This record gives sequence, structure tokens and C-alpha cells, in this order.
Amino acid sequence: MRETSPTRVSLVKEFTENHMQKLFYFCLKKTGSTSEAEDLTQDIALNILSALHKGTIPTNFSAWVWQIARNRYSVWAKTKHDRSVSVTASDIGDYEIEDDKKSVLDEMIHRDELALLRRELAFIKSDYRNIVVAYYIDNKSVRDIASSESLSVRAVQQRLHRARIILKEGMDMAREYGVRSYKPEEISFSSSGPQPSGLPWRVVNRKIPKNILLQASNNPSTLEELSVELGVALPYMEEEVEILRRATLLDKQGDKYITNFFIMDKNCRIDVYHALRNGAQERSRLIREFIDDTLSDIRGLGIAGEHIDDNTIRWWLVPALIDYLIENSEKEGSICEPAKRANGESWGFVGYELVNLPENTFMGHNGCGDGKNMFWTYKYSDYSMWDQCGEPTFEEAMLIFECLRNRRAIRSLSDREKGLWDKINGKYAHASDDGEMIPDVLVFVNDTLEKLHQLFREHRNFELLAQNARNSYEKVEGILKQYSHKVLHNNLGYNIQMELYTMRMMSVHDLVDNGFLTLPEDPNKSSFGMIIHMK
Repeated sequence: MRETSPTRVSLVKEFTENHMQKLFYFCLKKTGSTSEAEDLTQDIALNILSALHKGTIPTNFSAWVWQIARNRYSVWAKTKHDRSVSVTASDIGDYEIEDDKKSVLDEMIHRDELALLRRELAFIKSDYRNIVVAYYIDNKSVRDIASSESLSVRAVQQRLHRARIILKEGMDMAREYGVRSYKPEEISFSSSGPQPSGLPWRVVNRKIPKNILLQASNNPSTLEELSVELGVALPYMEEEVEILRRATLLDKQGDKYITNFFIMDKNCRIDVYHALRNGAQERSRLIREFIDDTLSDIRGLGIAGEHIDDNTIRWWLVPALIDYLIENSEKEGSICEPAKRANGESWGFVGYELVNLPENTFMGHNGCGDGKNMFWTYKYSDYSMWDQCGEPTFEEAMLIFECLRNRRAIRSLSDREKGLWDKINGKYAHASDDGEMIPDVLVFVNDTLEKLHQLFREHRNFELLAQNARNSYEKVEGILKQYSHKVLHNNLGYNIQMELYTMRMMSVHDLVDNGFLTLPEDPNKSSFGMIIHMK
């Protein structure tokens, strides 16, 4: 076996890693056509790799590569000119279509620009496309195609006949790509529920799947329609759509696909914002009155040490009380839990077309723990308070629970635990003079959270707030039904609830503006909105 020259191997590697992409853009600029650029790039690459394989070792590799590229482009340009092709996007290959028994349609396709044929191949289904490519481009006989595709000769003839009609119809059509083919929309997503598989995030991190979902939102679309709208050839569209379908983000209805979750377009988001903002000032006023009236009683539940000021308690109470209202405003029979997925996970997903609203209304709520013992964090999207002092890791949270439950002194910690304590100390807790862990966030043990909710329910403002929340639910439901396809109408409860959560940040804004909530001196050291809940 002949030994391969190390120099030749390194040159091949350098060519594939450093020149292939540049050559493609060179060809694209010269030809003005993606398909022609691909073919010309392959032709150049074949010449270069063949020369290297035969033993050519150029002294100036880069200059040699570009000389071959220019030479092959000259050959391509002369060939194109000699064939007198009138359409600038004509195909570099200009393959001859040969068949002993050409039909009238074959002759018409043969006489037409083959660039149109290549264009239409991007829009027909794989069952037809594979046969057409084999017949027209690879010049295979019907009998050979039947053998390679494991079909009867009759089946190949029938598909080829049908494909000819589809192709001719398409070639006679002046196709117009959609706006998203050159100007993809930007959408963001929000999810909830455990997602150990990485779904749905790992399938929506590129522009193509995002815009497939946006195009199919409230708009059942065939693969061909999606292909034309996004300017993506059907073979690639088929693969992208199948990935989204397996991720349970697209449903198939007949030959059409539609998103099975709600994506709020710009107008929908604006309408929902105004509907919720109209009742926000009243909600904020009633919540402030409740907190003013009952803060001493709330402290009496033992949720905060004397060193924790009232402002810290308020920053958690405001969004927490709104959450309680939302969770008790659901319409009877509505489904507000995240959807059960095919892989056994339960998570919800909502899409948002980007729009500039008058205020930032998003607020996150993250939990860390084992279910029985949880560290909860509200994440405020304004005032530089999204990260604050940072959230604890799972191990840090579990050490906090262990020390509080068993009143462990810091000196009793192992070396590994002391390493965790160094990250906890000064953020979520500190040590007392006798070495005991003192929490610097609110702590709810056993039924103290329910006792807080009872105080809330017994207050004179509760029914007014509950009615406000119910009215908000109905308003949002009406708007979402107006903007969503009917297939989603029976499962909008989750989406409505997600929108109602924007009321948290609206009230925070209102209560910061009127001075009820005071901003932290240093957001990077703040732990506002963080609590420990141990059942």
C-alpha cells in the first residue's frame, strides 16, 4: 500500500479548513446563484484535490489554489456563453436530458432553462424528487431507477409522469419567496416545567426552526408552503419540520403542519399588555393596603429575623400575592398545567414575537431543591435586578436546608461543606456570634405559607383583588382566542396564566414609583425576592 505524503495530507487539510468556504463565496459572487456556486466550488475542489493526489506540491499553496479557481471560472463562463443561456441563474451543469422515448412534456422541459428545473426540484416531495433527479440529472433509465428504489417499473413511470406535470406547472409559475426568506423574524420563548431531555430549547436555537414555527403559528401550512415562504429547499425543510414534530412543537393535520403551542404576535402582545395594564393601578393599590394593614401579623409568622427590614419582605410579598391571585383565578375546566409530552416530560412553551412594550413586564421565578425543601427566587427584569447576588446551586441550597433544620453550627461542617458555606455566607445567610447559620432571606416552615394566604383571604381587599384577577383572566382569554387558531382554543389556560404573570412586574413598577418599594443600594449584593420553603 502506497504511503501518503505527510505534506500532501497537510495541504488537503489546509484546503478543506481554510479555503473551501472562501471559494464558495468567490463562486457565489461570480455566478449569482447558490446552486451554480455549489457546482463550481465542487469543480474547483475536484481539480485541486486531484492535482494534490497526483503529487503536485505547490510552493505558494494559496496562490496556486486561487489560480486554479480563476481558471475553472473562466472555463465555466466560456461554456455558459457558448450555450447562449439567457437566464443569469441558469445551471452550471446544463445537463443533457436523454431518453429514447421522450414525451411532449420531456421536450418542453428539455427546451426550457434547466435552472428552472433545478429550482422546481427544491419544491417537490422526496418520492418524486429522487426519481426526477435520477432520470433527468443522472440520466438513469426507468428500469435502473426501479431497481435502485425497490419499485416496479410501472410505479416509476407513474411517479415520473406525475412529477413531469408538477414540474411543468412550477416552471410556468413566477414564484415569489416570502419576506422571511430574506428577513427572518426574531421571536423569544418562555418555558416552565422540568426539561431533563433539553427539549424544547435544543431544537429552537436557530433562525430556521424559529421561523418555521412562526409561519405555522395559527396558519396550517404544507411543506411546500413553508419551503417557499422561508426560501428553504424542500429536502432541508422536510428534515427541519420532522425535528420540530418529534419535539412536539408541531402537529400534522392532513398534509399541513401547525404549531401546537401559542406564539403571540406583536399586535396580540400589545392588546394583552393594555388589557392587563388597565387594571394594574387598582391591583397595586389594594395589595399595598393589605401589606400595610397586616405586615406586623406577617412578621408574627416568624418568616423574617429582626435584622431583615420591611422593604425586603415587601419585595417578595408583592409578586407572591399576585401569584396566589393568578392561581385562584382559573376558569373551571381550563387546563393551566404544562402539557404532557411524548417523552413523558411535562413542560409548557410560549413564543413571543419581539415588540417594544411601554415597560418590561417579564419576571422569572426559579426554584432549587428536592421538592420538599426549596429555595425560590423571583427574578426582576428591571432596575438591574435580574441576577442580583446570584442564585444558589443545588448543593448550596441543600446545605442551607440541612443547617437550618438541624441547627448545625458552622464549625461542624466538613471541609467540603465549608467550601460551600464560603459561597453562601453574606448572600443568603451569615453566622451568628456562636457560629449558628442565620438566614438573610425569608423562611417559611411547614404551614406558615398557608397561614399567610389565610391572612390574605380574610382581608377586606381580597375579594376585590380576586375579581380583578378573574376579569383579567377573561380579558386575556378573549384576546388570545381572537389571535389563535381554533385548534388551540381548548388549551389556552396555560397561555393565559403565563400572561397574567406579567402583572407581577407591573405592580413592582407601580409600587417603586410611589415609594412603597425601595430599590437596593447595590443590586449585585441584593437577595430581594428570595425565600426558603421547608415543608
